Amino acid sequence: MSLYLIGICYLVLLCECYVALRSFLYATKERRQKRGSYYPRVAIIAPHYGWDQETEKNVLQLLGQDYQGHYQLYFVTHATGAKQADVSHSHLKRLTASIENADVVIAPNIVDEQISCSQKIQNLITVINQLPVETEIIAFVDADAFVHETWLTSLVEPLQDEKIGATVGARLYLPQIASLAAYTEAAWVNFQIPLQANPAATMVWGGSNAIRRELIESGKIIQRWSNATIEDHNLTHAVKDQEQKIHFVPDCITVNRLEMRTWGQVLEFTNRQMIMTFWMGHRKAWLATFIGSVPKNVILLFALLSIFWFDPVPLSLVFLVPFFEIQCYRISLRILPEWLRSQSEIQKNIHRSSIFVPLSSIVAAFNVIITLFKKEIVWGGVRYKILSATTSQIMGRVKNNE
Repeated sequence: MSLYLIGICYLVLLCECYVALRSFLYATKERRQKRGSYYPRVAIIAPHYGWDQETEKNVLQLLGQDYQGHYQLYFVTHATGAKQADVSHSHLKRLTASIENADVVIAPNIVDEQISCSQKIQNLITVINQLPVETEIIAFVDADAFVHETWLTSLVEPLQDEKIGATVGARLYLPQIASLAAYTEAAWVNFQIPLQANPAATMVWGGSNAIRRELIESGKIIQRWSNATIEDHNLTHAVKDQEQKIHFVPDCITVNRLEMRTWGQVLEFTNRQMIMTFWMGHRKAWLATFIGSVPKNVILLFALLSIFWFDPVPLSLVFLVPFFEIQCYRISLRILPEWLRSQSEIQKNIHRSSIFVPLSSIVAAFNVIITLFKKEIVWGGVRYKILSATTSQIMGRVKNNE
């Protein structure tokens, strides 16, 4: 009986290897794709909250994009009082003071103004409502994402295909301080990169994407966002409802550098991601995570217990499962663009975080189970209750020690 159960673990591993192989083939084909020049007018919207040294580096990189067409950068943060704004505002004004194609926008505070969507969504809506009519493409990028200088060109180019409604990248987590929690979180996040390269699983990730301006209206995106918590899940639904493709661009993978992370922060983040995935209607993605984590970890626990109590399983079969998981993780990250793969820092972090893949699988199993019992998340200092893909309830600010 135990051998049959272990066999299920290896079946799951084969599925993971298939995803990794398919993503590698996709990335190889995508990089060989030859497309004509395409430089429409673009608006880049970068929502901000808080500030650190990495944020400043990310802003400077965005200001130096190598794009031959016209693009306008909109850095948007939110008000914190009648005459005050988030700490990021003054830094953004300083960095963009002499930049003609960069604006800094202040959005209303959702708690103070009793607005029913999340702060990030309100930031995005504030900018979109003031975009000039000639804007053809809207690109979105998170404040904590470091992009390559060719990011915008690579992201926009596939949109010349009218069947593609949105293009998207992914994020590579890079711990800056070695810790068990940080490397486990990095493995948890990075294992999702190859999923983006599988068309059936691709979604519009809010940290690096571009969408046709016309989809804002035809996909009723502002209406979808008006009471929502998260923007990217609704963008995904909008593009698919318009029967257009979401196209993953492997060269638009961003680097997100992490400082010291506690287990509390890791579990808050991973739970939040899975809660949003489930309650906003991406049940296939949730189910894939469930199948890839829960049965495998339960079976491995049973197999280890069986060594001491009943029907013993060869230890080699048990410990080969995490070994193959680690190898699969390393193979899956070979789709990274050359500018990342060539950095020794990246390679070292991939090697180190890979060791914690089995632990990240246990965290994922915990995430998908707790999702069934919890709808509330804390994000950006505000507590939300997710009611549906397009509806959330703002519970108010949280205390610093929550």
